[in-house]
Amino acid sequence: MDKVKKYKKPIIIGIILLFLVVYLGIKTDSKSNALTLILDFGNGSKKTFYNYDKEEKSAWSALQQVAAVSKIDLQAGPGFTPKKIDGRTNGEENKKWELYVNSMKQISSPIDIKVSIPDKVIYKFE
Repeated sequence: MDKVKKYKKPIIIGIILLFLVVYLGIKTDSKSNALTLILDFGNGSKKTFYNYDKEEKSAWSALQQVAAVSKIDLQAGPGFTPKKIDGRTNGEENKKWELYVNSMKQISSPIDIKVSIPDKVIYKFE
């Protein structure tokens, strides 16, 4: 009988934790709770950043935050489109910076596109 009492509490706690994970969708991967921003330089080189701020922001603002924190050279072109990111300038190799949000190419200005957790924002030099 003492063995039953000894294991009863850990078993109940285990069942409760299992319930929380399975039924309430608790995520153990912290990156799933972030806004992901990727700089794809079009030459096989990529830089990935995670933003855990829960506030909605523009795709341009997200890029500005990354540039400020990571000391990346960022220059704006017309309509707040990136003209230069980290040494890659529009027109080099007949390429320019394009914006993708959740794998969809965007045609609007990054200042007009709202993003938040768990969006995936990619600025790609292509």
